[in-house]
Amino acid sequence: MRIKETYSITGMACAGCVAHVQDAISKLKGVSYVEVTLVEGRTVVEYDTDLIIPEEIKRVVDAMGYRLLLGDPKTREREQKRFERRNLMSIRIRLVVTVCMSVLMMLVGMKHDALGMDHHTAQIIQAVAATVVYFFCAWGYHVRTLKQMRTLSFTMDTLISMSISVAYFFSLYRLFSLGDETLSSVFRYSYFDVVGMIMSFVLLGKLLEEQAKSRTTDSLRRLIDLTPQTAMVMGDRGEYEEIAIEDIKIGDRVLIRKGDRVPVDGVSEGHGTFDESSITGESLPVERMSGTPVLSGSVCVGAPVVVMAHKVGADTVLSRIIETVRQAQASKAPIQRIADKVSGVFVPVILGLSFLAFIVWGLAGGEDAWLHGLYFGITTLVIACPCALGLATPTAITVAIGAASEKGILIRDAVALELLGKVTDIVFDKTGTLTSGLPTVSSVLWTVETDEYKSLLVSAEKHSSHPLSGALIRSFGKYQKDLHIIDFVETPGKGISFVFNGEEYRVGNKGLVGEIVCKPHEEPSVKEFEQRHSLSTLVYYTRGNRLLGLFAIEDEVLADASKTISELKAAGVRVHILSGDRTERVEKIASQLGVDSFRGNVLPEDKKTYVDDLRGDGQKRIVAMIGDGINDSPALASADVSIAVATGADVAMDVAMVTIMGATVESVVQAVHLSRRTSKIIKQNFFWAFVYNLTALPIAAGLFYPALFISPMWAAGAMAASSVCVVMNSLRIKR
Repeated sequence: MRIKETYSITGMACAGCVAHVQDAISKLKGVSYVEVTLVEGRTVVEYDTDLIIPEEIKRVVDAMGYRLLLGDPKTREREQKRFERRNLMSIRIRLVVTVCMSVLMMLVGMKHDALGMDHHTAQIIQAVAATVVYFFCAWGYHVRTLKQMRTLSFTMDTLISMSISVAYFFSLYRLFSLGDETLSSVFRYSYFDVVGMIMSFVLLGKLLEEQAKSRTTDSLRRLIDLTPQTAMVMGDRGEYEEIAIEDIKIGDRVLIRKGDRVPVDGVSEGHGTFDESSITGESLPVERMSGTPVLSGSVCVGAPVVVMAHKVGADTVLSRIIETVRQAQASKAPIQRIADKVSGVFVPVILGLSFLAFIVWGLAGGEDAWLHGLYFGITTLVIACPCALGLATPTAITVAIGAASEKGILIRDAVALELLGKVTDIVFDKTGTLTSGLPTVSSVLWTVETDEYKSLLVSAEKHSSHPLSGALIRSFGKYQKDLHIIDFVETPGKGISFVFNGEEYRVGNKGLVGEIVCKPHEEPSVKEFEQRHSLSTLVYYTRGNRLLGLFAIEDEVLADASKTISELKAAGVRVHILSGDRTERVEKIASQLGVDSFRGNVLPEDKKTYVDDLRGDGQKRIVAMIGDGINDSPALASADVSIAVATGADVAMDVAMVTIMGATVESVVQAVHLSRRTSKIIKQNFFWAFVYNLTALPIAAGLFYPALFISPMWAAGAMAASSVCVVMNSLRIKR
């Protein structure tokens, strides 16, 4: 059986690590797909369970010097957090030790005369301090390098380990073989202090980088923190007891007190007020009446209410959001795959350049030629930075997906994030997307208006199963009374009739009520109302043949729809509207919103054909489809970018690459702008990463010596700074 699983890999330091881990896993028998990301080490692997087991994947990864975490998402999350805490603590300790040893080496190297010691004694002290740095502070780099070299893989660890190894062992050789031989150039000193300074900058940069990278995953952590650990559930004796949320079952009645987070997806058994901002992005609390759905992760901000559990555990909306964000952060945009390929060959190229610099300077002759070669070879190893290149895309994508989730925009994968900013056409389904999808009484004409007639209307409509009955109840619900009606009859497609106090009442279309009787002065108003609302659904309310009221019911345009369309058009996006509704109604909505391209009376396959035609018209369009219903799923699947509204059908959300969790389509504009901003940040990251390396490498190799050159210690600082700058630039997406 072929399955797709998400794991976490700890210990990776650069894009080279990612490339080699990904390559090693992909070569395993039974693995058909693998994506490894640097940020948090999120790894998606698709494999055949008949050919390979997860433990074998773990064995291969662990053998390379990293660690693959197995288990369920919560277990992996706990392990990941523990590793990050231990890793940060380890980096801090090694950084403090390295800095102390470096200061000691610099002090005795520069002030040994003032301290009353000779040059040889100072060299011995420096050698001891450098040994502490080499074997304690840098030991992890050496171990990973040795493991990787067994498979001929090279990463940033290789460059760091080789550079300080060359400096350390050459200095030992000079100390014990050359003694205090004095050389005339600035290169006459040993490189013990270089070992300390390189590791100081490397570890400082690593600390800043890890702290910054942790901020890129804050949004996911906040989502995970939305899940409560326990809940109050009614037991067999009718009393509430606190249990772990893992033990909640479908059908359990959960007490949600003020301030509690809802642990399940369920239905309210009373009136409640909930803050759903963490799920939908909507800032205002929402009212949930008895029988209405309540989302996991929302917070009760009103009176306590009981929620009947309908979905628990991994099936809840919050759990699905968390898993989707996890998968999205583990996915890669097309531009990232280019970076991975570049990073895969970057380290071997740097090793070659470093060796070339050593040989060329050594063969060039002159005073201390081979020392010059060694100096510039070490500097070339140290200054090269595939980390910045590897972090350019994943950090930006991780920040963007997290920022989107905070706005109620759930992006399933990085491909969708990249494509959103390139969208040229957006096709909207009308009902439930641009309109509320909920019938609403838009206009009323009473010929005889009394509270009793309104109460009678509500009492009768409560017995009806027609969707339009809800519109009337919502409009006149405040007049509700328990009035005794008899002989209730519902005629499908027409309306209802009933008897009250011996008189017959009817509520429905013209076909049900028949000829209506109006007073002469009322007839012009009725005809004018009918003409004005000719595209609405008209409902007549009569007593006998006497018209009491006339209601125009419409699926109203969402309040922000017009603004959304205007902003999309201003951003250069062409907007289209499709609907199975009558063409006249679709035209009315399109005209109201300023949309020229529309089509009505379309079937699901027609929507798909429309999207296919747009994509295949030869104009290199990137087409997005946004819908909410089952009938939209074929078109969603066919579009370059599919966007679903969370209030719609589950199948639409399953197909969609992006889900809008709130009740506003303005999120589409936010998603497009977020994508464009992310792409801009990624391009900036790539630009500065390439400029840094193209500028730094010739200087490091001594191409401009003696007019311009850099020491290994400052090269380490530049290397660390480049990675930190890329991560910090990515964090600007949150602003």
